[in-house]
Amino acid sequence: MKAVVTGAGGFAGKWLCRHLLAEGWTVTGWIRRRCPKPVPGVRYRMVDIRDSAGVARAMQEDAPDEVFHLAAVTHVASCEEDPDHARATNVAGTVNVFSAMPATARGVFASTCHVYGRPESSPIPEDHALNGESVYAMTKLEAEKAVKELGRHVVIARAFHHTGPGQSTQYVLADWAAQIRRGARTLHVGDASVERDFTDVRDVVTGYAFLAREGAAGEAYNLCAGQAWPLSYFLGCLAEGRSVTIEVDPQRLRHRDVPRFCGDPTRAATLGWKPTRRIEETLAELLAAG
Repeated sequence: MKAVVTGAGGFAGKWLCRHLLAEGWTVTGWIRRRCPKPVPGVRYRMVDIRDSAGVARAMQEDAPDEVFHLAAVTHVASCEEDPDHARATNVAGTVNVFSAMPATARGVFASTCHVYGRPESSPIPEDHALNGESVYAMTKLEAEKAVKELGRHVVIARAFHHTGPGQSTQYVLADWAAQIRRGARTLHVGDASVERDFTDVRDVVTGYAFLAREGAAGEAYNLCAGQAWPLSYFLGCLAEGRSVTIEVDPQRLRHRDVPRFCGDPTRAATLGWKPTRRIEETLAELLAAG
């Protein structure tokens, strides 16, 4: 079986490639720039998903059985800074990928929990209102709609927050882990009282592969733990046994932050997927992964 993974040089993309290789897949990883730490066994191809003709040529040559579309501008602040680039990549790029996918192939679109916006209920089920507010959320929501309109066999995966070894320090838990590894005596944080539903990235990418086999075309599935913890809990796990001072940095505060964000994984669980890794063990690996 042959798989194409877009965004194969990214955090989740690398973990998905490793998972698929371990399952015996032949994996072609699409990247936009050279991957500094390539995954052994992956055949890499330089593709700009905004280029529809280039995407069509690459897809015809690779002829995958499964397409996992992870390539996107995912950093929320970066999307706000350049919304045109975010839309060209996250919306038009998604249409290009799945329009060119072989008619007999199955696809998984890596969307996001951010499409739900401010929760009206908790935990959040897939039929919750879609009220995404940020540019990032809106581009993913537009992409979901476009994917459904294409009429291809594409499953929508809405992953909630996830972390693990190799994550960029643009993201909160990886940032805190990096501060601790550097030996910082004072940890600079934002609002650690907000509650988030975190899962190990390896459970999330296992979910992508699972949904490719078991998910229904056009349906959305939450990939999450179904439990939210305050960020202070994760901070305590990372800093355990260390003499550090916690300092709130006003520059890290988000004034419209959602106090609690927790997903309902029942739909995916009913098919047979569930997280298997304890988040405390994930945090220990994240801390050791410098």
